[in-house]
Amino acid sequence: MKTSVIAYVYSIVVASAAALVLSYLYDPSFAFSLFAVPGLLAFVAFFGAISSCRIQGSTFGEISFIPYLTAIVLYPSWSTLGAIGVGALLAEVAKPKTGIKRAFNVGQTVLAGAAALFSYALLGGVALQTDKAFQPIPHVAAVLSFLLVNTFAVATAIGLAEGKSIIKTWAKGNVAGLAYDAVAVLAVYAFARAYVDWGLWGILGFCGILVVLRFTYQSKHQLQTTNKELLELFVHTVEFRDPYTSGHSQRVRRFSRIIAQEIGLSPKEVEQVSKAALLHDVGKIHEIFAPILMKPGRLTPEERAIMELHPIKSAELVAKISELQDIVPAVRHHHENWDGTGYPDRLQGKEIPLASRIIMFADTIDAMTTDRPYRKALGEADVRAELVKFSGTQFDPHICAALLGSEKFSRIFDKNDDGDVYSLTQIIDAIRKRRHKTPAVA
Repeated sequence: MKTSVIAYVYSIVVASAAALVLSYLYDPSFAFSLFAVPGLLAFVAFFGAISSCRIQGSTFGEISFIPYLTAIVLYPSWSTLGAIGVGALLAEVAKPKTGIKRAFNVGQTVLAGAAALFSYALLGGVALQTDKAFQPIPHVAAVLSFLLVNTFAVATAIGLAEGKSIIKTWAKGNVAGLAYDAVAVLAVYAFARAYVDWGLWGILGFCGILVVLRFTYQSKHQLQTTNKELLELFVHTVEFRDPYTSGHSQRVRRFSRIIAQEIGLSPKEVEQVSKAALLHDVGKIHEIFAPILMKPGRLTPEERAIMELHPIKSAELVAKISELQDIVPAVRHHHENWDGTGYPDRLQGKEIPLASRIIMFADTIDAMTTDRPYRKALGEADVRAELVKFSGTQFDPHICAALLGSEKFSRIFDKNDDGDVYSLTQIIDAIRKRRHKTPAVA
């Protein structure tokens, strides 16, 4: 393990211990009658943590943060923070992990809890057990403080360990879940009020709801992951037939994501473009293309005519999957040219689906930046010149102008950029451009 990571973990542990001491010095009072339920919730969080579900690779999803935050708003005290630390420690001891990982997880949980506690108290929040009224400012601040400290602490550890940008690491892992974080604000208050209004039955009922939601989310996520892996396996099978396009669809997907982000599409729209880009060539698995794909020399006019059927075959295959109906037009028309000279339907201009126009850029860029038997891969300057040359004929001139005018055009040539990261600026730009659509996204 890197020295920087070890030093960072020690700093988190020291900071969490200091935060616990500071919370005691801030208000050393203690009331067992108010502490009992937060202490119980810390153990509820413990059981939630040890039953966490694997969602991807070595990443686990758990709902323990909701009981922790509920405990804080019910009784914002140093004793509650101590109970959170004990719950987190028990959860870590119950799992087969190294000591340094356990220390980090406990430390960052306590530190996030301290951030929530101080945010709540300093902004005037009082124990919900003594005042049932919703206190929006301290409540929202507490939840967001906990989530931000928690996620940034983890992102920093990953960034240091892997030598990656901490901001990009955080964005990749958390931007897509911002909506769920907003729901957590209400969930924490609902959980707390369930106890205040109905006592322990309220806690048991709400825990039951959380367990159901957890298993529902786990099942949905696993199904989505399985479907994604099956699609990628299918795409790899197709590409085995063509020795010169191995990894082509994955690269086109990456380029398409970057282009879609740069012209201001929303995360949902980017994901649609991404799926279409991944599947744009699956029709090549059809037997009529096999001998042509394996041919080493130039194609005859007859063979080229057959190859021009592959967008139709791809769209037909994609159309057989009910969840992918929205991307069928994007797949079918990814070889249409802006001036109407493309195929298969000779659409032109804005008749061509926006996703298809984006994939046209990505597909062509991949062809230009890949070594072929008859030429070496082109560099960024040559690719830029080719895009300018064919803007308005092959390519949408509005997208071309937006892409080439962006300072982040070079992202396409950075092999470490997987196209998944949305910066805060990109999120704001996407919102702004959806309100005032530019020609590039029309």
